[in-house]
Amino acid sequence: LIGDLSRPLSATLPPSPPASRSSSPVPPIKRKLDSVSDPDAVKRPRTNSTADHAYTRSNSSSSSSSSSSHQQQSHQPAPSIPQRQQPSIQPSQSVVARSEPCEDGEVREEPAVQVSQPRGSTVDVPIRRPRKGKPPQHHVHEEIHDRYHSAGRKLKYSGDARFWSTYPPTHREYRPLPDPPPPNSPYHKHGGLIARLELLDALVCFTYAIWNRDVTRRPCIETWKTLEAFLGWCRAKWQAEEGINEAEKAFLGLIWMFDSFIQSRKLYVLIHYQLQGEMEVQYQKMKGMIATAETEALSAVNTGLLNGKVAHPMLPSPNSTNSTPDNRDDSTPKESSGRTAVSAQQSTKPPHQIPTKLLPEHLQSNTATILPHVLSAISSVSLPMEPAMVQNIKDLTLIFNRAASSMTSAQTTLHLPLLRRCFPKTWARMMYTTLSPTEEYEPDIEDEEGELFWPDQGITGQGIGWLCLMGKAMIKEFGKAYGYKGLDGVVPKPNHGPSR
Repeated sequence: LIGDLSRPLSATLPPSPPASRSSSPVPPIKRKLDSVSDPDAVKRPRTNSTADHAYTRSNSSSSSSSSSSHQQQSHQPAPSIPQRQQPSIQPSQSVVARSEPCEDGEVREEPAVQVSQPRGSTVDVPIRRPRKGKPPQHHVHEEIHDRYHSAGRKLKYSGDARFWSTYPPTHREYRPLPDPPPPNSPYHKHGGLIARLELLDALVCFTYAIWNRDVTRRPCIETWKTLEAFLGWCRAKWQAEEGINEAEKAFLGLIWMFDSFIQSRKLYVLIHYQLQGEMEVQYQKMKGMIATAETEALSAVNTGLLNGKVAHPMLPSPNSTNSTPDNRDDSTPKESSGRTAVSAQQSTKPPHQIPTKLLPEHLQSNTATILPHVLSAISSVSLPMEPAMVQNIKDLTLIFNRAASSMTSAQTTLHLPLLRRCFPKTWARMMYTTLSPTEEYEPDIEDEEGELFWPDQGITGQGIGWLCLMGKAMIKEFGKAYGYKGLDGVVPKPNHGPSR
């Protein structure tokens, strides 16, 4: 129907757009570029610009290359304005970072990642002091003991004297200070709180002094017992204050923690230096006596069999036809039946159960094969216990129960979240530390910026040094708001007169 064309088409014409297919998706409108000023023209390309480069080459090539370009363009949609080449404009950072709606087959562009600030710029990290590398020598610990024991005595006297001066003049416990602080000074306005801080500071100094001597000598339970009376006195002063804030309650938890760690240290000393050796001796004695009882029981049976003197158990006689009545005393039938029931229970009661580990090795695997007379002989073995051993076991249970109870009370008012809120500097010194649990000798207790360590579990018998360091840091951090001076602000002890 259509004849030959009069003249062929020019070779310089651009290639025809590909034939649209019914299954091909409609090109999105946002890909059409009307002008260079269109903001969509400067977006990041979604894929490689292979189609654009192919189209550019088609304008400057011959008709044969135009034909091949036409085949390539049949698989990729061409721009709607082929005469105008897309300018090479680098997308700006703001345009790239903005979010766009996601099309079919297009990966959503993620926003630019914000670089967080380094931790050291926002957190008050502790200062890393030069390491000592090893524990100090014996004489250094002794010097620390003497210095802080003396400091504890001064703080204790000052706390008591200052506390008595806070009573009204008409109170029977009122005792004025010989040199009272100025009326407008923090020591006058917050005299009661300063007194309690001095008492707590004295407890820290006493404990730190005993700990320094304890790590260089053989531990002694009696030395730790000397703290219990003053610890109870100090705790009573803090418990008497009602309506105290959360930070002051943390000091009450600190006192409970001191009590728990001291009891745990006593428990450790009692077990490792006294009970462990004594119980091992008694344990081996008991095992030997049980083995001897088994051997004697078996040899007695064998000897009886050889001599023919084994007494067989008598069988119960059947009811005879004699004239003996079954119930001779009809007046007390209940009493006789009661005695019979008790004797039956005693005869059927199994022997005392023996711990398997105390039995000889050949009997531990199967205790059911032990002969009854052997089991009876083993069960009758007993070992006398000395009074000192009984007292040590009693002390063991008492100390353990007290340590557990004190730690339970401490956890209610002193824990890491509370330290983070009320003592942020002390908390950071413990959280961002590089020290290990066994390096209690590294920090200086008077240092306010060095590294610390959260006290380890008291059940190990260790950690008292870390507890003293933490307590001192808490007192210093809390006391700054009230002008607390520590040892420099104590009430001087008189040269003469009774001391408390």
